[in-house]
Amino acid sequence: MKKIAFNRGQVIFKSGDEAEGLYIVADGNVGLYFPGNNTANKPNITLNKTDIFGEMGVIDDQLRMATARAHTDVELIHVSRKDFDQKLDDTDVIVRGVMAVLSDRLRQLQQTKNKS
Repeated sequence: MKKIAFNRGQVIFKSGDEAEGLYIVADGNVGLYFPGNNTANKPNITLNKTDIFGEMGVIDDQLRMATARAHTDVELIHVSRKDFDQKLDDTDVIVRGVMAVLSDRLRQLQQTKNKS
């Protein structure tokens, strides 16, 4: 794990990027912008201190489904895919399965919303 700082407005990752890790907000705010948010002025979701994001791509090994941008100056804790996988290896196979199913269902729900 390592701390990373982003300036207000800076893109953390884009929709379609490979998921190389997940993030925890240590300070500041992050905006998540889903495909279909054409204005990109207002995030679909605003994340605050201690919120986690970017986890779905790490759990299910799929591309990012949203763009994350620093809404303010932010400090994030980055957990690499390797570190996450090592922690996950120590968990029960049922827990891993449930996480994968939840991630898949959230992706399906978001894709359905984007088509509407």
